[in-house]
Order: sequence, then structure tokens, then C-alpha cells
Amino acid sequence: MTAPAAFRHDPVKSVLAGSADGSHDWGAEPAVCGYRKLTYDNRTLGKTINVPVSASPAVVSGLGVVVAADDGFVRLFDAPLRREFWRRRLDSSIYASVVVDQADRTLVVAATSGQLQCVDLRGTLVWSAHAEGQICATPVVTDKSRVLVVPIFPGRCLGIAVDTGTIVFDREVPAPWYAAHGGVAGHRDPYASPLPTPDGGAIVCAGETVLSLDADGGQVWRRDVDAGIKASPVFARATGEVIAFTTAGQCVFLDAATGRVNGVLELGTKITASPAVSGDVIAVGGQGNVSYGVDSIRREVRWRSDQCAPKSYTSFTVLPNGDFVAVNERGNVVCLERAGGRFRWESSQVLGLVDHEPAMDTTPVAAPDGNMYCASYDGDVYRFLFKPIPGNHHVE
Repeated sequence: MTAPAAFRHDPVKSVLAGSADGSHDWGAEPAVCGYRKLTYDNRTLGKTINVPVSASPAVVSGLGVVVAADDGFVRLFDAPLRREFWRRRLDSSIYASVVVDQADRTLVVAATSGQLQCVDLRGTLVWSAHAEGQICATPVVTDKSRVLVVPIFPGRCLGIAVDTGTIVFDREVPAPWYAAHGGVAGHRDPYASPLPTPDGGAIVCAGETVLSLDADGGQVWRRDVDAGIKASPVFARATGEVIAFTTAGQCVFLDAATGRVNGVLELGTKITASPAVSGDVIAVGGQGNVSYGVDSIRREVRWRSDQCAPKSYTSFTVLPNGDFVAVNERGNVVCLERAGGRFRWESSQVLGLVDHEPAMDTTPVAAPDGNMYCASYDGDVYRFLFKPIPGNHHVE
């Protein structure tokens, strides 16, 4: 059975395993082995317009990649990005990342308008729902209760039965303190993605507050942390703790069952990018291109790296071998070794194309079949292939 998601871009939320999985050299720089430009021909203006990609894709190992873009289209491409199998259109742009449901092998896509669609791998609609508000944060499926938890701008959280699309709960969550004082961005919250709890509920960070909700949306506990939260929380399985990350540079370690504060680690840098967990190490990126490896058991910094920090409001994620990757401020994917934070590799997208800007913007998604996908606001979608280890198969 697949373990529940432990962080925002946990591969369990974005990768469906397949029969083509093999062994690859994850410690060496992958190569661009597929490229696609998403464009729109505007007849009124008489010009071709690039279609930005803001959402991180979802990968189906052995089949291809699902890309959702700002034109509202969701597309399934083959692995090399040469063939488009199908496309569906939602009613507005798509910002939240595509989420996979491991149990039913379906995909959930959320538009900024509040429209949600669940589709199967053939692109057939399973259900559709609509939230009264804007969806920008990436939802999560709670394994035990089978509820899709969706943060909504402004100040709400929706629970949807992932099998049927039925709304289970719709509740308010705390707003940032400045929302009541004319804060211009006060409506853009909750921004952090929820986290499933072992009992079928969810952890929701909103304003300056961490909430634990049960499967029906009822409050289990509430903890105010006295600073804004933009990064998504993580779950440390080794300790049973939820860790929240604040814009004041704090890692707040909370007992997942009670909300009790077990410790606070000061990193001294603003945190807006979402961390990732690999084993007992949490990779946290701060402002100034600095990253830390936090020991989740000792609650202390194990390593520091000045080589890589995720772009603001993006995320760390993990490769199949457990190392951390993220898109840095240069727009390249950078890999840091899990145990000591050692630099492993940095990607290159210099392809010799005319008017091509190689910088990427989304969080990368890597699958066990050796493929990794990432995209940009300029409409570029890249397929990176890790070098296969001899004697193992891979997808062409």
C-alpha cells in the first residue's frame, strides 16, 4: 500500500508507477530527450502566443505525462512529448498542480475559477465539482477517508469525496491578520497545500495558524504560530510530527495528534518555498539561495547548501533514490544529496533554438521509469532522461 503524501510535491501525489520502471543513474545529470512548446494561434491578433505552464505535471510511468496549462487545457502526451493522446478543457487557467489518485488511478485537476474535474487515464470525465472561490494551492487526497482537501481563496477549505465528487465539507479557515485591515493580498490565502493525517483528516495552514481537521472538516486542534505561513507543512514519519514553516524563518515541530509544540528551529531566513522529506531529513529552502537539511529526529540543522534553493513559492521534491531536487532561481533543476547536502548535478536546457528562454518555473516531477518533467511560464515542456543502468529497460 502506498504511504500517504508527506509533503507538497511528494511523488505519491504526482506519479503513477507503471511496468516500464527500471534502474537509472540518479546521481548524474539527466539529458533533455524531449521538448514541446505550447502555443495558441490568436486569429484576432494574427499572432502565435505562448501558453504559460504554471502547474507541475503528473507522470504515468510507461505511458507519458499529463500537462495542465494556463489556457485551461489538460493534455496527455507520450513520454518523449511527440504525441498528444487527448486533451480536455476546464473553464479557466490552471495553477494548482495535477494530483493523482493512486487507488483509482485517476487524475484531479483544479482551475483557478474553482472548477474541479476528475478524469481517468483515457481523459474520460469521472466527476466534476465547483468551489465558490479561487483555487491556486495544490489539493491532497486523504488515503483513509478518501477525501480531496482543497484550499480556496479567500479563507476557506473544501472537502470532496474523491470517488464521487460529492462535497463533504466546506468551512472557513483563519485569515491573515492583515486581511481585516485592508491588506491588498489578504484574499490570497490559504496558499499552502494541505497534508493528510494518519486518521483520515488533514493539516491546513492558513494565515498564521495550523489547523488539524477530521475527515468531516471538524477542528481537532488549532495552533497559532505568530507568523505567516506560505510554505506547505511536512509530516515526519520517524517522529509522528507535523512541521510548519513560517515567513519568520522558523520550523515549528508539532505533535500530529495534539498540536503540542515539541520544538522550534530558527533558520534565520524567510521561508516561502515548500520543503520535502526524505528519510529523516527535511530539505528547506530560504531566501538568498540557501538550503538546509533539517534532522527531523534531532530537530537541528544537519547540513547547509549555498548551491540550491527552490524559487519562491515552488518546492523541493525527491528523486526515486531519495535525493532532493528543485528548480533554482536560474531556472535549472539542481540536485542535492540527501544525507549531506552535497551538490550532485544541475540541468541544462540550452537547445540551440531561436528565441528560446531555457529557464524553467515549475517544480520538477521524476518517475521510476527514468523520466523527469518540468515546464516554464514561456510554454516550454521538457522531458529529461536519466542514464539507464545497463541491463535495465527504459521508456523511449
